[in-house]
Amino acid sequence: MTREGRRTTLHALAGPAVFIGLVLAPLPTIPYEIRGSLGLLVWMSWWWIFQPVHLAVTGFLPLVVLALFDFLPVTTILPAYAQQLVILLLGANVLATLWTRWGLDRRIALVSLLGVGTDTRRQILVWFGVAAVLSTFLPNTVVAAAMMPIVVAMLRFIGIEDVGKSAFGSAVLIAVAWGTSIGGSGTPIGGAPNLLTVQFIEEQLIDHEFLFTTWLTRIMPLTVIAACVAFAFMRFAFRPEMERVEGTRAFFTGELQALGRMSTPEIWGLAFFTAATLLAFTRQFYAGLLPGLTPAFAFLAFAVLSFVVRHKGEPLLRWEYAQGRMVWGLIYLFAGGSALGQVLSETGTARFFADRLAPMAGGGGFTAIVVFAFLTIVLTQITSNTAAVAIVVPITISTFQGLGMNPVPFVYIVAAAGNYGLMLPSSSGGPAIAAGYGVNVKTMFSWGLWLTAIVWIAIVAGGYVLATFWEGFGVA
Repeated sequence: MTREGRRTTLHALAGPAVFIGLVLAPLPTIPYEIRGSLGLLVWMSWWWIFQPVHLAVTGFLPLVVLALFDFLPVTTILPAYAQQLVILLLGANVLATLWTRWGLDRRIALVSLLGVGTDTRRQILVWFGVAAVLSTFLPNTVVAAAMMPIVVAMLRFIGIEDVGKSAFGSAVLIAVAWGTSIGGSGTPIGGAPNLLTVQFIEEQLIDHEFLFTTWLTRIMPLTVIAACVAFAFMRFAFRPEMERVEGTRAFFTGELQALGRMSTPEIWGLAFFTAATLLAFTRQFYAGLLPGLTPAFAFLAFAVLSFVVRHKGEPLLRWEYAQGRMVWGLIYLFAGGSALGQVLSETGTARFFADRLAPMAGGGGFTAIVVFAFLTIVLTQITSNTAAVAIVVPITISTFQGLGMNPVPFVYIVAAAGNYGLMLPSSSGGPAIAAGYGVNVKTMFSWGLWLTAIVWIAIVAGGYVLATFWEGFGVA
Protein backbone atom coordinates (compact mmCIF):
# COMPACT_ATOMS: atom_id res chain seq x y z
CA MET A 1 0.00 0.00 0.00
CA THR A 2 1.30 3.46 -0.89
CA ARG A 3 1.85 6.18 1.66
CA GLU A 4 -1.23 8.00 0.40
CA GLY A 5 -3.24 4.79 0.65
CA ARG A 6 -2.15 4.26 4.26
CA ARG A 7 -3.04 7.85 5.07
CA THR A 8 -6.50 7.49 3.53
CA THR A 9 -7.11 4.22 5.39
CA LEU A 10 -5.99 5.78 8.67
CA HIS A 11 -8.42 8.70 8.35
CA ALA A 12 -11.20 6.41 7.13
CA LEU A 13 -10.87 4.35 10.32
CA ALA A 14 -10.14 7.19 12.76
CA GLY A 15 -13.55 8.84 12.42
CA PRO A 16 -15.67 5.79 13.26
CA ALA A 17 -13.15 4.74 15.94
CA VAL A 18 -13.71 8.00 17.82
CA PHE A 19 -17.46 7.57 17.40
CA ILE A 20 -17.42 4.04 18.83
CA GLY A 21 -15.17 5.18 21.66
CA LEU A 22 -17.61 7.92 22.67
CA VAL A 23 -20.66 5.68 22.37
CA LEU A 24 -19.12 2.94 24.55
CA ALA A 25 -17.37 5.27 27.01
CA PRO A 26 -18.47 4.67 30.65
CA LEU A 27 -19.70 8.21 31.27
CA PRO A 28 -22.95 7.90 33.25
CA THR A 29 -23.25 11.68 33.61
CA ILE A 30 -23.47 12.11 29.84
CA PRO A 31 -26.56 10.49 28.29
CA TYR A 32 -26.15 7.94 25.49
CA GLU A 33 -27.81 10.14 22.86
CA ILE A 34 -25.44 13.02 23.61
CA ARG A 35 -22.37 10.76 23.41
CA GLY A 36 -23.70 9.39 20.14
CA SER A 37 -24.34 12.78 18.57
CA LEU A 38 -20.94 14.05 19.71
CA GLY A 39 -19.33 11.01 18.15
CA LEU A 40 -21.22 11.65 14.92
CA LEU A 41 -20.03 15.27 14.95
CA VAL A 42 -16.39 14.20 15.32
CA TRP A 43 -16.74 11.47 12.69
CA MET A 44 -18.31 13.75 10.07
CA SER A 45 -15.91 16.61 10.80
CA TRP A 46 -12.95 14.23 10.50
CA TRP A 47 -14.07 12.91 7.13
CA TRP A 48 -14.99 16.36 5.84
CA ILE A 49 -11.56 17.74 6.73
CA PHE A 50 -9.32 14.82 5.69
CA GLN A 51 -11.61 13.46 2.94
CA PRO A 52 -10.90 9.70 2.97
CA VAL A 53 -14.21 9.50 1.08
CA HIS A 54 -16.08 12.02 -1.07
CA LEU A 55 -17.72 14.86 0.87
CA ALA A 56 -21.16 13.76 -0.33
CA VAL A 57 -20.64 10.27 1.13
CA THR A 58 -20.06 11.83 4.55
CA GLY A 59 -23.40 13.56 4.14
CA PHE A 60 -25.17 10.20 4.35
CA LEU A 61 -23.61 9.24 7.70
CA PRO A 62 -26.44 10.62 9.88
CA LEU A 63 -28.92 8.25 8.20
CA VAL A 64 -26.68 5.18 8.57
CA VAL A 65 -25.53 5.93 12.11
CA LEU A 66 -29.01 6.64 13.47
CA ALA A 67 -30.39 3.52 11.80
CA LEU A 68 -27.71 1.40 13.49
CA PHE A 69 -27.33 3.06 16.91
CA ASP A 70 -30.82 4.51 17.43
CA PHE A 71 -29.94 7.44 19.70
CA LEU A 72 -32.51 9.44 17.71
CA PRO A 73 -35.28 8.11 15.42
CA VAL A 74 -33.93 8.21 11.88
CA THR A 75 -37.29 9.53 10.69
CA THR A 76 -36.51 12.74 12.60
CA ILE A 77 -33.81 13.76 10.14
CA LEU A 78 -35.29 12.39 6.91
CA PRO A 79 -36.88 15.78 6.07
CA ALA A 80 -33.38 17.32 6.06
CA TYR A 81 -32.67 15.46 2.82
CA ALA A 82 -35.68 16.99 1.08
CA GLN A 83 -35.91 20.40 2.73
CA GLN A 84 -36.60 23.47 0.64
CA LEU A 85 -32.98 24.62 0.59
CA VAL A 86 -32.01 21.28 -0.98
CA ILE A 87 -34.64 21.89 -3.67
CA LEU A 88 -33.26 25.40 -4.13
CA LEU A 89 -29.76 24.06 -4.72
CA LEU A 90 -31.10 21.45 -7.14
CA GLY A 91 -32.94 24.07 -9.19
CA ALA A 92 -30.01 26.49 -9.24
CA ASN A 93 -27.68 23.67 -10.29
CA VAL A 94 -29.90 22.72 -13.23
CA LEU A 95 -29.95 26.34 -14.41
CA ALA A 96 -26.15 26.56 -14.10
CA THR A 97 -25.91 23.38 -16.20
CA LEU A 98 -28.09 25.07 -18.82
CA TRP A 99 -25.47 27.84 -18.99
CA THR A 100 -22.78 25.27 -19.67
CA ARG A 101 -24.83 23.60 -22.39
CA TRP A 102 -24.98 26.78 -24.49
CA GLY A 103 -21.77 28.55 -23.46
CA LEU A 104 -23.40 31.23 -21.33
CA ASP A 105 -21.03 30.33 -18.50
CA ARG A 106 -18.08 31.36 -20.69
CA ARG A 107 -19.71 34.70 -21.50
CA ILE A 108 -20.49 35.38 -17.83
CA ALA A 109 -16.94 34.44 -16.86
CA LEU A 110 -15.49 36.95 -19.32
CA VAL A 111 -17.84 39.70 -18.12
CA SER A 112 -16.86 38.93 -14.50
CA LEU A 113 -13.15 39.09 -15.32
CA LEU A 114 -13.56 42.38 -17.17
CA GLY A 115 -15.68 43.85 -14.38
CA VAL A 116 -13.58 42.77 -11.39
CA GLY A 117 -10.15 42.67 -12.99
CA THR A 118 -7.50 40.00 -13.30
CA ASP A 119 -5.65 40.58 -10.01
CA THR A 120 -6.40 37.47 -7.92
CA ARG A 121 -6.36 39.19 -4.53
CA ARG A 122 -8.74 41.81 -5.88
CA GLN A 123 -10.99 39.02 -7.15
CA ILE A 124 -11.13 37.44 -3.70
CA LEU A 125 -11.91 40.69 -1.89
CA VAL A 126 -14.46 41.95 -4.41
CA TRP A 127 -16.42 38.70 -4.39
CA PHE A 128 -16.40 38.77 -0.58
CA GLY A 129 -17.65 42.36 -0.56
CA VAL A 130 -20.44 41.70 -3.06
CA ALA A 131 -21.61 38.62 -1.14
CA ALA A 132 -21.55 40.50 2.19
CA VAL A 133 -23.54 43.46 0.85
CA LEU A 134 -26.15 41.28 -0.86
CA SER A 135 -26.54 39.04 2.20
CA THR A 136 -27.20 42.03 4.39
CA PHE A 137 -30.54 42.55 2.67
CA LEU A 138 -31.23 39.12 1.16
CA PRO A 139 -31.30 35.54 2.54
CA ASN A 140 -27.68 34.44 2.73
CA THR A 141 -28.19 30.90 1.38
CA VAL A 142 -30.05 32.26 -1.65
CA VAL A 143 -27.19 34.70 -2.29
CA ALA A 144 -24.65 31.88 -2.08
CA ALA A 145 -26.70 29.67 -4.40
CA ALA A 146 -27.00 32.51 -6.93
CA MET A 147 -23.37 33.73 -6.82
CA MET A 148 -21.36 30.53 -6.73
CA PRO A 149 -22.36 29.23 -10.18
CA ILE A 150 -21.05 32.53 -11.59
CA VAL A 151 -17.77 32.15 -9.69
CA VAL A 152 -17.39 28.53 -10.77
CA ALA A 153 -18.05 29.52 -14.39
CA MET A 154 -15.25 32.08 -14.17
CA LEU A 155 -12.86 29.56 -12.60
CA ARG A 156 -13.56 26.95 -15.25
CA PHE A 157 -12.96 29.47 -17.99
CA ILE A 158 -9.45 30.21 -16.70
CA GLY A 159 -8.70 26.48 -16.48
CA ILE A 160 -9.49 25.69 -12.83
CA GLU A 161 -11.66 22.58 -13.07
CA ASP A 162 -10.80 21.08 -9.66
CA VAL A 163 -11.44 23.92 -7.23
CA GLY A 164 -10.11 21.93 -4.27
CA LYS A 165 -6.63 21.74 -5.79
CA SER A 166 -6.41 25.46 -6.51
CA ALA A 167 -5.55 27.94 -3.77
CA PHE A 168 -7.16 30.72 -5.81
CA GLY A 169 -10.28 28.71 -6.65
CA SER A 170 -10.83 27.69 -3.03
CA ALA A 171 -10.15 31.22 -1.81
CA VAL A 172 -12.76 32.82 -4.08
CA LEU A 173 -15.48 30.34 -3.12
CA ILE A 174 -14.57 30.64 0.57
CA ALA A 175 -14.71 34.43 0.23
CA VAL A 176 -18.27 34.22 -1.11
CA ALA A 177 -19.23 31.76 1.65
CA TRP A 178 -17.79 33.97 4.37
CA GLY A 179 -19.32 37.07 2.82
CA THR A 180 -22.80 35.55 2.97
CA SER A 181 -22.30 34.46 6.59
CA ILE A 182 -20.92 37.76 7.89
CA GLY A 183 -23.14 40.03 5.82
CA GLY A 184 -26.20 38.06 6.93
CA SER A 185 -26.11 39.59 10.40
CA GLY A 186 -26.65 43.13 9.12
CA THR A 187 -30.46 43.15 8.96
CA PRO A 188 -33.26 40.85 10.17
CA ILE A 189 -33.93 39.59 6.65
CA GLY A 190 -30.32 38.46 6.19
CA GLY A 191 -31.10 35.01 7.53
CA ALA A 192 -33.48 32.83 9.55
CA PRO A 193 -31.54 33.20 12.85
CA ASN A 194 -32.10 36.96 12.75
CA LEU A 195 -35.86 36.63 12.37
CA LEU A 196 -35.84 34.06 15.17
CA THR A 197 -33.99 36.53 17.41
CA VAL A 198 -36.59 39.21 16.62
CA GLN A 199 -39.30 36.75 17.62
CA PHE A 200 -37.59 36.01 20.95
CA ILE A 201 -37.17 39.73 21.68
CA GLU A 202 -40.82 40.49 20.92
CA GLU A 203 -42.17 37.52 22.91
CA GLN A 204 -39.87 37.60 25.93
CA LEU A 205 -38.51 41.14 26.33
CA ILE A 206 -40.83 43.79 24.90
CA ASP A 207 -44.56 44.22 24.46
CA HIS A 208 -44.38 45.98 21.11
CA GLU A 209 -43.07 45.39 17.60
CA PHE A 210 -39.30 45.21 17.23
CA LEU A 211 -38.43 47.56 14.38
CA PHE A 212 -36.03 46.49 11.67
CA THR A 213 -34.39 49.91 11.92
CA THR A 214 -33.55 49.12 15.55
CA TRP A 215 -31.70 46.00 14.44
CA LEU A 216 -29.90 47.98 11.76
CA THR A 217 -28.62 50.63 14.15
CA ARG A 218 -27.67 48.21 16.95
CA ILE A 219 -26.20 45.21 15.16
CA MET A 220 -24.90 46.75 11.94
CA PRO A 221 -21.85 48.17 13.80
CA LEU A 222 -20.92 44.62 14.84
CA THR A 223 -21.46 43.43 11.27
CA VAL A 224 -19.16 46.14 9.95
CA ILE A 225 -16.50 45.21 12.53
CA ALA A 226 -16.66 41.53 11.55
CA ALA A 227 -16.60 42.36 7.82
CA CYS A 228 -13.56 44.62 8.19
CA VAL A 229 -11.72 41.97 10.20
CA ALA A 230 -12.52 39.31 7.60
CA PHE A 231 -11.52 41.63 4.75
CA ALA A 232 -8.13 42.32 6.34
CA PHE A 233 -7.64 38.64 7.20
CA MET A 234 -8.26 37.46 3.64
CA ARG A 235 -6.04 40.19 2.24
CA PHE A 236 -3.02 38.75 4.05
CA ALA A 237 -3.92 35.11 4.75
CA PHE A 238 -4.93 33.81 1.34
CA ARG A 239 -2.05 33.21 -1.03
CA PRO A 240 -3.28 32.38 -4.55
CA GLU A 241 -0.93 30.34 -6.72
CA MET A 242 -0.89 33.21 -9.22
CA GLU A 243 -0.87 36.97 -8.86
CA ARG A 244 -3.00 37.54 -11.94
CA VAL A 245 -5.36 35.49 -14.02
CA GLU A 246 -3.54 34.61 -17.21
CA GLY A 247 -4.50 37.04 -19.95
CA THR A 248 -4.82 40.80 -20.29
CA ARG A 249 -7.92 42.94 -20.36
CA ALA A 250 -7.50 43.27 -24.12
CA PHE A 251 -7.39 39.47 -24.44
CA PHE A 252 -10.60 38.97 -22.47
CA THR A 253 -12.29 41.77 -24.39
CA GLY A 254 -11.31 40.06 -27.62
CA GLU A 255 -12.58 36.71 -26.37
CA LEU A 256 -15.91 38.29 -25.43
CA GLN A 257 -16.25 39.97 -28.81
CA ALA A 258 -15.40 36.67 -30.52
CA LEU A 259 -18.45 35.10 -28.91
CA GLY A 260 -20.65 37.47 -30.89
CA ARG A 261 -24.20 38.28 -29.92
CA MET A 262 -25.96 36.14 -27.36
CA SER A 263 -27.74 33.19 -28.90
CA THR A 264 -31.40 32.51 -28.21
CA PRO A 265 -30.64 29.59 -25.83
CA GLU A 266 -28.21 31.82 -23.91
CA ILE A 267 -30.92 34.45 -23.55
CA TRP A 268 -33.31 31.80 -22.27
CA GLY A 269 -30.72 30.57 -19.76
CA LEU A 270 -29.98 34.07 -18.47
CA ALA A 271 -33.68 34.94 -18.35
CA PHE A 272 -34.56 31.81 -16.37
CA PHE A 273 -31.83 32.35 -13.77
CA THR A 274 -32.55 36.08 -13.48
CA ALA A 275 -36.29 35.54 -13.11
CA ALA A 276 -35.81 32.86 -10.45
CA THR A 277 -33.39 35.08 -8.54
CA LEU A 278 -35.72 38.08 -8.70
CA LEU A 279 -38.64 35.99 -7.48
CA ALA A 280 -36.50 34.74 -4.61
CA PHE A 281 -35.42 38.23 -3.60
CA THR A 282 -38.84 39.90 -3.97
CA ARG A 283 -41.00 37.26 -2.35
CA GLN A 284 -42.50 39.73 0.10
CA PHE A 285 -44.38 41.40 -2.76
CA TYR A 286 -46.26 38.30 -3.94
CA ALA A 287 -46.28 35.97 -0.92
CA GLY A 288 -49.93 36.73 -0.24
CA LEU A 289 -50.95 35.81 -3.79
CA LEU A 290 -48.68 32.74 -4.17
CA PRO A 291 -47.83 31.58 -0.63
CA GLY A 292 -46.35 28.31 -1.85
CA LEU A 293 -43.91 29.83 -4.35
CA THR A 294 -40.90 30.05 -2.07
CA PRO A 295 -37.41 30.65 -3.55
CA ALA A 296 -36.81 26.90 -3.72
CA PHE A 297 -39.81 26.25 -5.94
CA ALA A 298 -39.18 29.35 -8.03
CA PHE A 299 -35.77 27.97 -9.01
CA LEU A 300 -37.20 24.49 -9.51
CA ALA A 301 -39.99 25.81 -11.75
CA PHE A 302 -37.52 27.45 -14.12
CA ALA A 303 -35.29 24.38 -13.96
CA VAL A 304 -38.21 22.29 -15.21
CA LEU A 305 -38.85 24.83 -17.98
CA SER A 306 -35.29 24.24 -19.17
CA PHE A 307 -36.33 20.75 -20.26
CA VAL A 308 -39.61 21.95 -21.79
CA VAL A 309 -38.72 25.03 -23.85
CA ARG A 310 -37.37 24.11 -27.27
CA HIS A 311 -35.02 25.82 -29.68
CA LYS A 312 -35.10 24.70 -33.31
CA GLY A 313 -36.95 21.55 -32.30
CA GLU A 314 -34.49 20.63 -29.53
CA PRO A 315 -35.12 21.16 -25.80
CA LEU A 316 -32.81 23.70 -24.18
CA LEU A 317 -31.60 20.97 -21.85
CA ARG A 318 -31.79 17.18 -21.95
CA TRP A 319 -31.69 15.11 -18.79
CA GLU A 320 -28.96 12.89 -20.20
CA TYR A 321 -26.72 15.96 -20.54
CA ALA A 322 -27.68 17.52 -17.20
CA GLN A 323 -27.30 14.51 -14.94
CA GLY A 324 -23.66 13.98 -15.90
CA ARG A 325 -22.68 17.59 -15.22
CA MET A 326 -24.65 18.54 -12.14
CA VAL A 327 -22.86 18.82 -8.80
CA TRP A 328 -24.84 16.12 -7.03
CA GLY A 329 -22.40 16.06 -4.14
CA LEU A 330 -23.41 19.64 -3.32
CA ILE A 331 -26.98 18.54 -2.61
CA TYR A 332 -26.14 15.53 -0.44
CA LEU A 333 -23.40 17.35 1.45
CA PHE A 334 -25.72 20.24 2.29
CA ALA A 335 -28.44 17.84 3.43
CA GLY A 336 -25.97 15.91 5.58
CA GLY A 337 -24.75 19.07 7.27
CA SER A 338 -28.32 20.10 7.98
CA ALA A 339 -29.11 16.64 9.35
CA LEU A 340 -26.06 16.80 11.66
CA GLY A 341 -27.22 20.14 13.04
CA GLN A 342 -30.66 18.68 13.65
CA VAL A 343 -29.17 15.68 15.47
CA LEU A 344 -27.18 17.97 17.78
CA SER A 345 -30.27 20.04 18.46
CA GLU A 346 -32.84 17.23 18.84
CA THR A 347 -30.68 15.12 21.16
CA GLY A 348 -30.08 18.11 23.42
CA THR A 349 -26.32 18.00 22.83
CA ALA A 350 -25.96 21.67 21.99
CA ARG A 351 -28.08 22.70 24.96
CA PHE A 352 -26.15 20.27 27.21
CA PHE A 353 -22.95 22.25 26.64
CA ALA A 354 -24.70 25.60 26.64
CA ASP A 355 -26.19 24.97 30.08
CA ARG A 356 -22.74 24.13 31.46
CA LEU A 357 -21.05 27.18 29.99
CA ALA A 358 -23.71 29.71 30.97
CA PRO A 359 -22.83 29.77 34.71
CA MET A 360 -19.33 30.90 33.75
CA ALA A 361 -20.82 34.28 32.86
CA GLY A 362 -20.60 35.24 36.52
CA GLY A 363 -22.22 38.56 37.37
CA GLY A 364 -22.34 39.87 33.82
CA GLY A 365 -20.13 42.54 32.30
CA PHE A 366 -17.10 41.75 30.17
CA THR A 367 -16.85 38.13 31.33
CA ALA A 368 -20.45 37.47 30.30
CA ILE A 369 -19.85 38.93 26.85
CA VAL A 370 -16.77 36.73 26.42
CA VAL A 371 -18.60 33.56 27.51
CA PHE A 372 -21.84 34.04 25.58
CA ALA A 373 -20.12 35.21 22.42
CA PHE A 374 -17.79 32.20 22.64
CA LEU A 375 -20.65 29.79 23.29
CA THR A 376 -22.62 31.10 20.30
CA ILE A 377 -19.77 31.27 17.83
CA VAL A 378 -18.66 27.71 18.71
CA LEU A 379 -22.16 26.27 18.40
CA THR A 380 -22.74 27.96 15.06
CA GLN A 381 -19.64 26.22 13.67
CA ILE A 382 -20.96 22.73 14.42
CA THR A 383 -24.71 23.09 14.13
CA SER A 384 -26.85 25.34 11.95
CA ASN A 385 -26.79 29.03 12.79
CA THR A 386 -30.55 28.96 13.31
CA ALA A 387 -30.22 26.12 15.82
CA ALA A 388 -27.39 27.94 17.61
CA VAL A 389 -29.50 31.08 18.02
CA ALA A 390 -32.55 29.05 19.04
CA ILE A 391 -30.49 27.53 21.86
CA VAL A 392 -28.41 30.45 23.10
CA VAL A 393 -30.78 33.43 22.90
CA PRO A 394 -33.36 32.00 25.35
CA ILE A 395 -30.52 31.00 27.71
CA THR A 396 -29.11 34.52 27.43
CA ILE A 397 -32.46 36.12 28.25
CA SER A 398 -33.22 33.85 31.21
CA THR A 399 -29.66 34.10 32.60
CA PHE A 400 -29.54 37.90 32.72
CA GLN A 401 -33.12 38.31 33.82
CA GLY A 402 -32.24 35.98 36.70
CA LEU A 403 -29.27 38.20 37.54
CA GLY A 404 -31.53 41.26 37.49
CA MET A 405 -29.67 42.68 34.48
CA ASN A 406 -30.85 44.02 31.13
CA PRO A 407 -30.37 41.11 28.67
CA VAL A 408 -30.80 43.21 25.51
CA PRO A 409 -27.10 44.09 24.87
CA PHE A 410 -26.11 40.45 25.32
CA VAL A 411 -28.89 39.31 22.97
CA TYR A 412 -27.58 41.68 20.28
CA ILE A 413 -24.05 40.32 20.63
CA VAL A 414 -25.27 36.70 20.56
CA ALA A 415 -27.49 37.42 17.53
CA ALA A 416 -24.53 38.80 15.59
CA ALA A 417 -22.17 35.97 16.60
CA GLY A 418 -24.80 33.39 15.64
CA ASN A 419 -24.39 34.30 11.98
CA TYR A 420 -20.66 33.72 11.77
CA GLY A 421 -20.48 30.05 10.82
CA LEU A 422 -17.24 29.89 8.82
CA MET A 423 -15.48 26.58 9.34
CA LEU A 424 -17.54 23.54 8.36
CA PRO A 425 -20.28 22.64 5.86
CA SER A 426 -22.65 22.24 8.82
CA SER A 427 -22.08 25.88 9.84
CA SER A 428 -24.37 27.67 7.40
CA GLY A 429 -25.55 27.70 3.81
CA GLY A 430 -22.54 29.50 2.32
CA PRO A 431 -19.84 27.10 3.58
CA ALA A 432 -22.03 24.10 2.70
CA ILE A 433 -22.54 25.26 -0.88
CA ALA A 434 -18.84 26.10 -1.26
CA ALA A 435 -17.91 22.61 -0.06
CA GLY A 436 -20.38 21.11 -2.51
CA TYR A 437 -18.68 22.91 -5.38
CA GLY A 438 -15.42 21.27 -4.41
CA VAL A 439 -13.68 23.83 -2.20
CA ASN A 440 -10.86 22.43 -0.08
CA VAL A 441 -12.68 21.84 3.22
CA LYS A 442 -9.41 21.46 5.12
CA THR A 443 -8.42 24.95 3.92
CA MET A 444 -11.83 26.36 4.86
CA PHE A 445 -11.60 24.73 8.29
CA SER A 446 -8.05 25.82 9.10
CA TRP A 447 -8.40 29.41 7.90
CA GLY A 448 -11.95 29.54 9.24
CA LEU A 449 -10.67 28.52 12.68
CA TRP A 450 -8.27 31.48 12.73
CA LEU A 451 -10.87 33.91 11.39
CA THR A 452 -13.48 32.66 13.86
CA ALA A 453 -11.11 33.34 16.75
CA ILE A 454 -10.28 36.81 15.44
CA VAL A 455 -13.94 37.67 14.78
CA TRP A 456 -14.84 36.47 18.28
CA ILE A 457 -12.24 38.78 19.81
CA ALA A 458 -13.43 41.69 17.63
CA ILE A 459 -17.11 41.09 18.49
CA VAL A 460 -16.31 40.86 22.20
CA ALA A 461 -14.35 44.12 22.07
CA GLY A 462 -16.90 45.92 19.90
CA GLY A 463 -19.85 44.62 21.91
CA TYR A 464 -18.25 45.62 25.20
CA VAL A 465 -17.55 49.15 23.96
CA LEU A 466 -21.09 49.56 22.61
CA ALA A 467 -22.70 48.16 25.77
CA THR A 468 -20.53 50.30 28.05
CA PHE A 469 -20.53 53.66 26.30
CA TRP A 470 -23.79 53.71 24.32
CA GLU A 471 -26.97 53.67 26.35
CA GLY A 472 -29.06 53.00 23.26
CA PHE A 473 -27.38 49.61 22.76
CA GLY A 474 -29.44 48.31 25.68
CA VAL A 475 -32.76 49.41 24.20
CA ALA A 476 -35.01 47.20 22.08
